[in-house]
Amino acid sequence: MYRRLVLLWAAALTLALPAAALASCGAENCPLDHASRWSETPFNLEISYQYIDQDQPRAGTENVAVGAMPRDHDEIRTLNRATTARASYRFGNGWSVGAALPYIERFHAHNHNDPGGAEYERWDYSGIGDLELSGFRSFGGAKGSSRYFATAGVKMPTGVTDVKNAAGEQPEPAARPGSGSWDFLAGTGAEWRLGGTRAGEEGGSIPLRLSVTGRLNGRGTEDYRIGPQVQAHLASELPLGSIFALLGQANFRIKGKDDVGASGLEEEDTGGSMLFLSPGLRVSTGDHSSVYGLVQVPVYQRVNGIQLVSDVNLYFGVTGGI
Repeated sequence: MYRRLVLLWAAALTLALPAAALASCGAENCPLDHASRWSETPFNLEISYQYIDQDQPRAGTENVAVGAMPRDHDEIRTLNRATTARASYRFGNGWSVGAALPYIERFHAHNHNDPGGAEYERWDYSGIGDLELSGFRSFGGAKGSSRYFATAGVKMPTGVTDVKNAAGEQPEPAARPGSGSWDFLAGTGAEWRLGGTRAGEEGGSIPLRLSVTGRLNGRGTEDYRIGPQVQAHLASELPLGSIFALLGQANFRIKGKDDVGASGLEEEDTGGSMLFLSPGLRVSTGDHSSVYGLVQVPVYQRVNGIQLVSDVNLYFGVTGGI
């Protein structure tokens, strides 16, 4: 049975890596289950890096050419690179608190259409993003038993919102490192262990996690409000000895349309729904430390209006606890 599971996970990883599907993450982080290794240590630190290159316009569920739908702005490319520091501290009785702060590097280009013709505009900028604080409460977790959790948090408007290009123009509010808004999130989930023991104990175990989170966003720069979101994740990892583990996630997200406020942008070109498969690999470097990588490939995506999407998204991380 164990050998069969290994073969199935290896096949899924092999099939997903070369896939040429599409993803639309905009200026946001791609959906992932960040509880992939619930640390038993009081303090845990993680540094992650994600790479999302959006260079393909998409309308509904089909690829289209740049400018396929008449707009004031024809989006051409958005290249997102984000390095995020996450820290958590666990108190007694299942309580913990966490914080996450990203550093954003972004290239953005579009054609601005006016009666005189199309004008190519580009931005290449970087800066601190918005700080997110969260609280976490877990229940259960005795040896071989299930665990359940609830979490709630807030994202504060700490990020950079002034990123003018050489011509003095600002990009769309949602494409800036900070949204300028106060946002609120909450979630719940559960983890079951197949095999009856915790990871790291003799015989090992296979975790299976199911979680649902929601985000409600406030108004920010130029009175812009990013649409509300709901995400659902199914995640697991298959240990291969004491060092390696195959990772696998299914990630589903529904995002409502933005309220564009005073920005003058097209509200119909925001929001949509998508399903990703995210295979990966974890390598343990110590009792409470590891490095890992995930490849996120969408298997279904529907966007409203016309939006930029990417071929594949990459996510890497280093984590350790004391």
